[in-house]
Amino acid sequence: MCFYQWVFNGERLYRALENHYSLFNGQWGEGHMCIETFPHAIVCALEGRVVSAHPKNATRLAVLHSRGLNVSGLVNIDFVDAALCAVAADAFRKNTFKAYGNSAEGFIVVPATVSAHM
Repeated sequence: MCFYQWVFNGERLYRALENHYSLFNGQWGEGHMCIETFPHAIVCALEGRVVSAHPKNATRLAVLHSRGLNVSGLVNIDFVDAALCAVAADAFRKNTFKAYGNSAEGFIVVPATVSAHM
């Protein structure tokens, strides 16, 4: 399997969903929407500062754990990143998010939550 197969799988998923869900365009809308997010950006947003990406797995697990999430089942970086993306999706659902980007290139959504231990 190609190392970047996940990219192609994501593209196929996007294409399958684009006719059913609108892509977030910077404006909050009614109904279901697709968002794009990025695990490292989520970690930085949650911590309220630029966080070193290394050691990636340990850093990301610590951020999730510090927010009271059970991380015992997150056995690899893909599960950890999926959990971070779920945190961003929940923030989007609650309208407690921040978006970076523009209409031409798209938006990255991250939680608006900032850590008290900045």
